[in-house]
Amino acid sequence: MNRTGKGGTPPKLTSKDAARVVDALRAHAGIKTAAAAALKVGKTTLYAFLKAHPNVMEAAADVDEEILDIAESQVVKAIREGDLPTVRWFLELKGKDRGYVRRVENTGKDGGPIETQQKPDLSKLSIEELEILAKGAAKREGKVWPM
Repeated sequence: MNRTGKGGTPPKLTSKDAARVVDALRAHAGIKTAAAAALKVGKTTLYAFLKAHPNVMEAAADVDEEILDIAESQVVKAIREGDLPTVRWFLELKGKDRGYVRRVENTGKDGGPIETQQKPDLSKLSIEELEILAKGAAKREGKVWPM
């Protein structure tokens, strides 16, 4: 079987490769594209293998959880060290019920009100007026009226 991934039949994964797949996922922090490259298979092959092997899919989910735990521990570490952008981000994310929300104020030009334009009520136009609009739209789009 061709395991190089260069020409010939693309390499396949079999049940015997389960441990190798889990090792590759762990080595690449659960990033499936990188793990597939390390296994010398396409990512579609890897996803199909995971779908067909629930125990390996569960191991992949465990790898994702481990990485999430590491990331969360770094957030806690940054908060404890007084990293104010991280503190602010965390409060906006988790402290909403305590009033920590990002306020966004939208304004128009020079801080004035936002100007809106109402769409016209076409039901009040006559057939002739609607035809004029349709001809103008067709002309603008390079088409001939009637279409």
